[in-house]
Amino acid sequence: MKRPMVKLCGLQSEEDVITASRSNADFAGFVMAESKRRVSPEAAKSWLEAHPLPGKKIAALFVNAPLTDIQTAVDVLSPDIIQCHGTETCQEVEDIKSGTSLKVWKAIPHDEEALNKMKEYAGVVDGFVIDAKVKGAWGGTGQRFDWSHVPQYVSFGSKARLPVLIAGGITPYNVEDLLSYSPWGIDISSGIEKNGKKEESLVMELEKRLSNDADYVSGR
Repeated sequence: MKRPMVKLCGLQSEEDVITASRSNADFAGFVMAESKRRVSPEAAKSWLEAHPLPGKKIAALFVNAPLTDIQTAVDVLSPDIIQCHGTETCQEVEDIKSGTSLKVWKAIPHDEEALNKMKEYAGVVDGFVIDAKVKGAWGGTGQRFDWSHVPQYVSFGSKARLPVLIAGGITPYNVEDLLSYSPWGIDISSGIEKNGKKEESLVMELEKRLSNDADYVSGR
């Protein structure tokens, strides 16, 4: 079984970035939308300048943000990926792609319409994040959905040749259950936090569980 790609999301302090820098994660995410984890592009840039993340791609997360706001953040932070967590339309995603020249991932809440939504966006986006659907929230809730549905998302991503990350309620202590469905990637935030901060011991525990994969070689 191949180790999934790993995204540590919701980095909200210099200490969080240091923790990410010591990890084997493939992606690091910053929330630019209204959230308890919201950070400014300027703050994120300063942390990354002090603690670079070589080999890790940076994702900037937005929720129904105007294109001008996204462009301003991109000019400051220079991320690799824009992650849209709102109700952005296909046209709006196309505008973001053309306006920033960056890849765009679309978050889709798990429900009975999720697969149809993936089909709708498949010709436009560069990847998907499937998250738990929680009323009044756009993500980062620590709630998980029924992972028995993950195979349909994995299958669609494989056929469409698009990366699909699974998010919502993942922790070092349940990740092995998710791995049995062979997701392309996992997106984890609250599951590696303690008192609102990314906890290095939890990141290490996550990597320990992932290291059970035969193809995974630790970078430590």
